[in-house]
Amino acid sequence: MKPKCILIAGAALGLAVAGAQADTPRLADVFGDHMVLQRDVPARLFGTADPGAAFIVSLDGADSPVRAGHDGRWWVEFPALAMGEAHEISLSVDGEIVQSVEDVLAGDVFLCSGQSNMEYPMARVTYAEREVAGAGHPHLRLLHVNRSLSLTPESRLPEGSAWAVATPDTAAGFSAVCYYTGRALAETHDVPVGLIASSWGGSRIESWIDGKVTGGAGDHAGQIALLDLYRNDPAAAADAYAEGWQASWRADPAGAGAAVWEAPEAGDWTPVPGPLRDWRQWGDPALTDHLGMVWHKIGFDLTETQARQGARLHIGAVDDTDMTWLNGTAIGTTFDWGGLRVYDVPAGLLRPGRNSVLVNAHNDYGEGGMKGPDTELRLELADGGQVSLAEGWMYRKVPAAMSSPKPAPWFTIKGYTMLHNAMIAPLDGLRLKGAVWYQGESNAGDGVAYESLLRLLVEDWRAKFGDGLPVAVVQLPRYGALPVAAGEPGWGVIRESMRRVAAGDPQIGLAVTIDRGDPADIHPPNKKAVAERVIRVMRVLAYDAPDAAASGPVARQAVQNGDAVRIQFDGLEEGLETVSAAMVMGLEACTGEICRFVPGRLDADAVIAETGPAPVDQIRYCQGDAPLCNLFDGNGLPAGPFWIPVD
Repeated sequence: MKPKCILIAGAALGLAVAGAQADTPRLADVFGDHMVLQRDVPARLFGTADPGAAFIVSLDGADSPVRAGHDGRWWVEFPALAMGEAHEISLSVDGEIVQSVEDVLAGDVFLCSGQSNMEYPMARVTYAEREVAGAGHPHLRLLHVNRSLSLTPESRLPEGSAWAVATPDTAAGFSAVCYYTGRALAETHDVPVGLIASSWGGSRIESWIDGKVTGGAGDHAGQIALLDLYRNDPAAAADAYAEGWQASWRADPAGAGAAVWEAPEAGDWTPVPGPLRDWRQWGDPALTDHLGMVWHKIGFDLTETQARQGARLHIGAVDDTDMTWLNGTAIGTTFDWGGLRVYDVPAGLLRPGRNSVLVNAHNDYGEGGMKGPDTELRLELADGGQVSLAEGWMYRKVPAAMSSPKPAPWFTIKGYTMLHNAMIAPLDGLRLKGAVWYQGESNAGDGVAYESLLRLLVEDWRAKFGDGLPVAVVQLPRYGALPVAAGEPGWGVIRESMRRVAAGDPQIGLAVTIDRGDPADIHPPNKKAVAERVIRVMRVLAYDAPDAAASGPVARQAVQNGDAVRIQFDGLEEGLETVSAAMVMGLEACTGEICRFVPGRLDADAVIAETGPAPVDQIRYCQGDAPLCNLFDGNGLPAGPFWIPVD
């Protein structure tokens, strides 16, 4: 049966086409050959045209006259499409078709977003050659949103982003978690599935949320205001950020108020051994596994003639963030994994005689610090002269207790809203069946704040893609150091934030993967195992499957009775069991801020934590970056990390 138009409007909805203009009517970029439209809801089409332009939008044989609004936006809805034959969308002016989209299927559409583990492609998974070779599925459609950034929300998809039928060629570079999830849902429910993968490795969650949403949250309003300033006056924004950076440093108790840039000659400094390079290679045991900040400094002399000139300061490559001062004045800051830094020197800042350059380098993964090469370490004078800065560098490690100042809000994947603007905003208005979020590694250092940010992300997505949108959140797997002391939760904090968000919203499900990580590899290749957890959660959220155990055993209540705390669990299918030991490992009894390891044992569908007679405020389980956790359901699903108050 051919659909009939049920609603026509101009500029009433804030869809992704906002602000865009077109000489002829156009569908928004997200509509393309081989796409999937969400079934069982009105089929909403939208796009741009000249303001006030009149034209016809057709879906199969149903025609609808449309007039664009004063802002050039238009939208129209047709009755919901049923699965079956492929559909065609067309736009025509005066009887002439000006755009057509073919091979459109009605089915279920999912968004997959996050950082590198969501971006991780099929071409790199376990048994990749076999998996990619079998990736031909005519009813599975893929839209890979290419990496892009924007200071303002975009209506156009990043260049080269287009729908494609799943084939070995198109699947090879596609998100593995997303692909495996979509393929399984398509096969189980016998429905065409459209998958939209929009991810960027290393990105923070703040960069994926609409600035209008984060700007309304008190904790982030200042950063959004600073980003707004940057759009109009980058120099003023840079000065404001430098002042904020310095104020944050002074206010940190771990720094004792010391402003290193004001007196770089003070304190103990160590010569950099050899050329600048990854600080892990300097032979300093304190830096061998250091993730955080290191101060670097160098002095150089200028003549009066040299000091009167304009100049550019080259400090070479830095991994990954620097804040740089010249003679005590902040002159630049950049986030880039190993990119060269070049900063203009403000007039009057150089001086005859001794000058100093100070660099705070921050690194949170892998190689870190200033890395040269020597030829890129120099002061370039306006008259063409150069002063080499290749030799004489000194360093000082920043204590781990020192908090890293907030990244500048325009720091690409480390800042605010720019990935949303380029990679999510163009999708605004599309209707989805569900979404999958796999991110958090880059926010793990501030896990408490993640709870509110994750709620803001879901709020933003539901405003764009449908009220009550089901969202599966992948809880971070184990990675990094094995925990050796209680009360040091590490990545356990951000895992707890994820758990709390899911526990507080029936349409958010937690895919527990604590047992699927690798302490030595932040990118484990077995993405099918992760997708299996996501699939089970999404079947409950999006398909109403009766599965109370989709997220594994869930601690419901903890009650102290004498020398023990009884922890009762829900979400069981076959009953609790332990692996590799009779006791339950990884339990912590906490009173205030003091935690200690305690043994546990099974008692039917409960765990008895043997805490002793002292009062206990909270029980924590499976904490640290890469904990050893051995509590499972008999079906193989692990009990996820948790913090639970004790009654």
